Amino acid sequence: MNNLKIVFGVIFIALIIGVCFFLCFIEYTNEEIHQCIVEDKWVKRQSEKSDVYLVQCGDDVYKVSDLLFKGKFNSSDIYAKLKVGKKYEIVTTGYRFNLFSMYKNINDYKEIGD
Repeated sequence: MNNLKIVFGVIFIALIIGVCFFLCFIEYTNEEIHQCIVEDKWVKRQSEKSDVYLVQCGDDVYKVSDLLFKGKFNSSDIYAKLKVGKKYEIVTTGYRFNLFSMYKNINDYKEIGD
């Protein structure tokens, strides 16, 4: 019986570590390129010391945030340069999970003509 408890304990801990690893690095996977017209931008307050830049393109909402392991530390600049009404080709990573309020992250952009 003790061996069974140890096995289930190890499986449970491995599962918790796996989920944490997945949630930490999911923002670095699934690179996609989209074309969109920026319809709106706003800042979502997450806590007293944390805000998220959000950009609406049609029915999709993207975030603009720094990514440590990509060396991306210019999210404020990207957010400021994206203008409402302009058309862009954006490069995103990550996934949209409504349950966790997770958004695809805009990592790069290029303004394109109509």
